[in-house]
Amino acid sequence: MLGCPGCNELIEEQYNTERMHELVCKRNILTVLKMGEGVYHWLTLVISVNIVFVGPAPVQICDKPADIAFLIDSSSSIWIYDFEKQIKFVQELVKRFNIGPDTIQVAALTFSHNVVNEFHFNDVDSAQEASDRIGRIVHESGNYTFTHYALDIMRTDIFSPSNGARAGVAKICILLTDGQSSYPMETLEKAGLAKAAGITILAIGIGDTVDEQELRTVVSPPADQNYFHSSTFDRLKEKRFPELIGQIACDEPEDQPPAEVCQGKNADILFVVDMSSSIRVKHFKEVLELLADLVRYFDTNSGKTRVGMVTFSTATEVQFYLDKYRSKEDIREAILSTQSHGGLTNTHLALQRARYEMFSMKHGSRRGVDHICIVITDGASQHTEMTIIESNSIHKAGIVVFAISVGHDVDVEELHHIASKPEYVFEVNGYGALNITNILANKTCKEPEDQPPAEDCRGKREDVVFIVDMSNSIWVVYFQEQLKFLSDLVGFFDINDDNARVGLLTFSTDTRVHFYLNTYNVQDEISKAILAIKSEGGLTNTHLALQKALYEMMTPMHGSRSDVDHVIIVFTDGLSRVPRLTARQAHKIHQAGVEVIAVGVGDRKNKAELEKIASRKEFVFEVSGYNTLQEIKHILARKTCEVTSG
Repeated sequence: MLGCPGCNELIEEQYNTERMHELVCKRNILTVLKMGEGVYHWLTLVISVNIVFVGPAPVQICDKPADIAFLIDSSSSIWIYDFEKQIKFVQELVKRFNIGPDTIQVAALTFSHNVVNEFHFNDVDSAQEASDRIGRIVHESGNYTFTHYALDIMRTDIFSPSNGARAGVAKICILLTDGQSSYPMETLEKAGLAKAAGITILAIGIGDTVDEQELRTVVSPPADQNYFHSSTFDRLKEKRFPELIGQIACDEPEDQPPAEVCQGKNADILFVVDMSSSIRVKHFKEVLELLADLVRYFDTNSGKTRVGMVTFSTATEVQFYLDKYRSKEDIREAILSTQSHGGLTNTHLALQRARYEMFSMKHGSRRGVDHICIVITDGASQHTEMTIIESNSIHKAGIVVFAISVGHDVDVEELHHIASKPEYVFEVNGYGALNITNILANKTCKEPEDQPPAEDCRGKREDVVFIVDMSNSIWVVYFQEQLKFLSDLVGFFDINDDNARVGLLTFSTDTRVHFYLNTYNVQDEISKAILAIKSEGGLTNTHLALQKALYEMMTPMHGSRSDVDHVIIVFTDGLSRVPRLTARQAHKIHQAGVEVIAVGVGDRKNKAELEKIASRKEFVFEVSGYNTLQEIKHILARKTCEVTSG
């Protein structure tokens, strides 16, 4: 006999229950569906019951190691009963993970007008315990939705090693919210920092007031895979959500053990260490211990990897050059014996000395190996502008830079200028949280995968015009990412009056020339001019920008030369407002012998139009978001410098 929960009647079982496809009890109707020999058999009885779902017990998914943080909206726009449904959904999902210190770890926080850390990774060690803690979460019912604050606390506190976060495992954030954040710009900025720190962000937008554009930008690319929408809180219980989210968690890659990655690595690695007065002696010792621990993974005894170290405050001080020590123990001893002297934070001087002196052949640096610089600092530099200039110069020299910040006084924007890529920035919220050795060793030994195009660009005579989209669809944070990318990109060109010249115009509803080909002849001045540009918003009139580039920018009056190669690089995140005119203007540029490279950013780009803008298909580049532009920096510079226009 087959029983229906909540029913007094029993239905005689005439079918094989193992082959039963579905059993649903609905108010006034019980429907039993059996899959027979290609035939559906139905049995319907009119009875009075409550709504009950009967199905198989949840299957446990994913025992692959991962740290998963839940960010749960607790604002007043969520009715208390809907909040409880949200909590039950998270409980159900948690129960399906194999939770333990060596497999899945979970943590949770709630947010509204403030953020409440409900529990950290090292607070629970079983699925039942995690579910119980989630079940005790209280609805704050705050009047604001501080998503930005939640993302910031998630990155700096929840994923701190001192709170149980592990190196070398997948880091995943699952955000649940029913509306737009109170501070959208800050939300996108904090999401970008989290993604740059290696955290994969998934989001579930619930209801019809959610800002889908914001959430699709917040999540890790691709947005179609990592953003989910549920029309109501009731529909959260649908089976597909736990399965899809669980599958993504299982698919996240693990890092290899650092010892395996670093074995045989040919590299010159330089530590650049802040020892200014803001760092206490005991904290400085903790930094030294981190670096000494890191050296254990490097293949130094064979001579394949060399290590040097310079410290900085008011002045810089070489602790040892790349050719000073070979054995791990000698290097570790030299690091641990370093003394702090205090002073100001002149980061630019350290970067300058690294480039001119530390990475010179005179002091042991080698050609044909990776050059890697690891900068550790606890505060904003004394001269930000000089630090940015020196950062661009060190990138141009082909040196890969990692930047580690400690504490809350660091200028995050400056840190991203120092690092070669956003994912090369590490932020820890205190010296007690410096347990990042494994992941730093992995990143250091895996990178760089491609070499800077220094040889391709040296002596290259060309006129290069950037056409940059600044329409409404580009958030301010990502417009700034675009500018930083361009500032880094020009660092590869051999800029002077005789070789490479660069001009730039932006476009939205109208076009605006920021500088012509003959405005600047020094790379640092061009970088400064690029970084000073402000976004204005508007429509995407790409055709006007192409027209202005051809008939104004690429003219002798404004610095264009007849005996050099001519290149236009277009950056855009979406379809132009008048595609027909865009295609026509692109064709005119091609006929004029100007080579056009088209870069499409985000998930709204139109590949067909990009191919019409570009001179040839291999000149089309696509990236998933502005925070991933750095991934194409070297190949784009190389393509630009290889161009021979007709």
